[in-house]
Amino acid sequence: MSDGENRVKLLSHIGRVSQNTPQHRDRVVDAVRGLSLVIVVFGHLFLAVVYWPDGDPPRLGSLMLAYPWTQLLTWVLQVMPLFFAFGGAANARGWLRARETDTAYSTWMWGRIQRLLRPVIIYLLICATAAWMTSLIWGDLVAPLLGQLGVQLWFLGVYIVTTALLPAMLAWHRRSPASPFVALVPVVVVINIGTTIGGWPLPLGVINVIVVWLLLQQLGFFWRSNPADANAQRWALIGLGSLGLGIFLVAWGPWPMSLIGIPGDRLVFDSLSVFGSTITVPGYEGDYSNMFPPSIVLLLQGVSIVSAIFVFQRPLNQFLHRTRIWWAVTGINMTAMSTYLWHVPAIMFAFVILHALGLEPPTEIGDAGYPVPISAGPYFVWFVGLLAVFVALLIVFVSVLWSTEYRTLPWWDGRVRFSLYEVGSVRRTIVLASGVVILWAAFIILAIVGLRGFPTETRYWSSIPVNALWGIAGVFIGSAIVRLTSRQADFP
Repeated sequence: MSDGENRVKLLSHIGRVSQNTPQHRDRVVDAVRGLSLVIVVFGHLFLAVVYWPDGDPPRLGSLMLAYPWTQLLTWVLQVMPLFFAFGGAANARGWLRARETDTAYSTWMWGRIQRLLRPVIIYLLICATAAWMTSLIWGDLVAPLLGQLGVQLWFLGVYIVTTALLPAMLAWHRRSPASPFVALVPVVVVINIGTTIGGWPLPLGVINVIVVWLLLQQLGFFWRSNPADANAQRWALIGLGSLGLGIFLVAWGPWPMSLIGIPGDRLVFDSLSVFGSTITVPGYEGDYSNMFPPSIVLLLQGVSIVSAIFVFQRPLNQFLHRTRIWWAVTGINMTAMSTYLWHVPAIMFAFVILHALGLEPPTEIGDAGYPVPISAGPYFVWFVGLLAVFVALLIVFVSVLWSTEYRTLPWWDGRVRFSLYEVGSVRRTIVLASGVVILWAAFIILAIVGLRGFPTETRYWSSIPVNALWGIAGVFIGSAIVRLTSRQADFP
């Protein structure tokens, strides 16, 4: 099927689905989840900077190094909290429906993973093959670009873990909505202060990789589909209070302004000033990001932007009932995972194409050792060309590959013929949990190392060895383990 035929087929699907949307469908949840991924896609493109030295590998950097004011934009562009919160709202309804139909937890969980990772499997197989071939041909010249091909996968592992914990967290919420925050926010604060001020090893912050996103998922349990049920004043106070406290912590403490990682962004913190007295503390010195591991500042920003959706729920719901707007939202959601997965290769190819055409970016190596624009005017003129090439490539990728989100795969979507479903609920849950942990670790590895040097190169994160081959193997092994715990049934 040609690219044009693929696009026609996609457009016809979007039109049919948007017209047949049931009245009870929560349009705000769909819109927020889809648009948050689109914002991430174009945010990555906008902030990426490349420099091509003669005969050497490209150097990658961030626009935020050249123009620090752009770090303020991350307080709007960091929208992953929205995805986790409203993904939590949608998954909570799915779990309650599963309970009504007597669907076992393990079967429900495999259904979540099966649907989520179906296009990811295709992405990894294609990109791993391409990375291996390009590494054989060009060697280290392509290594920095290949290292980016897993950066967007971090959220999949975390999302799987938070989804696996959702039934327990939802039950906790229904008993006492405030108690999860009372119990877990202090954990986030202690871990974050310990790693930034107390001199604790940074890998301990991985605890917050789960806890922060769990708390943001927890916010989704407060969502009410009926705009008349929303308490706008309460959520406005919560949102403004969280935003104000986050700004205060950035101004006073060691936390950086940016809410996403910046290459070479170093934190040096060794003293506190309390009532005019200076107190020496162990502190932290090295590359640091509010994003990984997630900090208390990221949690506060997440609460503030989720609260904003709660506050403006009524006008948003009215806006989304416009025919053309809903058609666009439907299209975004039908292709959201394909767009999210393939936007990184599209960015890499756009850089390579412009380089091959001799349209070099007007960049240089800045004082911090990373590429920055030589001057704003010429760079943004060049960026317009980059944007056009990127959009064209992304349309091609999505037009060809969007069906991987729905197309059945051998074994993956087949009947579970060998199952551990009857071994007992406790042992079955332990087996499922081991598969989820393997998936989480696998996606963290892929986010750190990408497909650089695939399949042989081993790199180190905080002295911990990581290899892309381990990550890909972990995705298949973890998925297979969870699948074993499902009931012997077909999943359409």
